[in-house]
Amino acid sequence: MKNNILKIEFKKYNLEDMIIEFKKTRKILYDKRDDMISYGGVFIGILFLISGVLYLNPPVKKVADNVIFGEHAVMAAFLMILGILVIVAALKEKIISKTPLASIYTEMKAVETEKDKKDKKNNIE
Repeated sequence: MKNNILKIEFKKYNLEDMIIEFKKTRKILYDKRDDMISYGGVFIGILFLISGVLYLNPPVKKVADNVIFGEHAVMAAFLMILGILVIVAALKEKIISKTPLASIYTEMKAVETEKDKKDKKNNIE
């Protein structure tokens, strides 16, 4: 009877290769950062809106519970307003690009990026 020995080959990973792969992944995430933030913000905003509607939904049992219903209504309104604000903040660049303020916004963004580059350059030296 022949012994079939299972041979396992281990791939050797160089530290340099791992660092290169990490840098590629980091660059991809950095390039898609704005999209991920906007999608995440819209998702969180929708969750706030849905929770506000669901929080407002339970029925009032008695007339004396109207005070409690008022507290629930205030909390529900707060959650819905918060959801709308989060969605607007997440989509601010798309909203601003549709208004006449788009050119002012792009100029301010360009100045900020130049300032950030100068700050990074000064910190390195």
